[in-house]
Amino acid sequence: MSGQARLILKLCGAVVLAAVAIWYAGAGCGQRGESGARVWFYDQYKKQLYSAPRDTIPPDGHGVRAIVVAFRGEENDPAKRRVAYLETYGQPLKEALERAKAARNSGKVVKEAPPSRESELFRTNNLVRRADETEWHVAGSPEGRRVMSAWRIWRAADGREPVVCLP
Repeated sequence: MSGQARLILKLCGAVVLAAVAIWYAGAGCGQRGESGARVWFYDQYKKQLYSAPRDTIPPDGHGVRAIVVAFRGEENDPAKRRVAYLETYGQPLKEALERAKAARNSGKVVKEAPPSRESELFRTNNLVRRADETEWHVAGSPEGRRVMSAWRIWRAADGREPVVCLP
């Protein structure tokens, strides 16, 4: 192989390595899952939204998770965002999720798996309500399902559909 061919081969290898390094950094490889991801919470006393880490377990003080929507194209305009519904957990579910989170964060072997969304504990302690109401409903109940799906039929005057907004 000639010197020029070796030089071209080395250059191609360097370009490939650089491309892999850029992809690796941009794709977030090496980071755990959704590290740094944030979701909306709603302070029930101040009646205002704030962002919190995705792994925050509601209720968090006065805050509960908020599903926030805006019409397509208006997601970045805070004045156009609406709270579709609020979500919190009953005390037994909150405690089980907090134990699982603490075990995961400690780096120790997790002895108790977190409850799955299909578990009885989750189904009976996942609560939802509209922001302008005070009564919580079990998410899987008929009223809970209505609360969680009502925003899907909202339409702007020009027919645009709502989309979920993230902080």
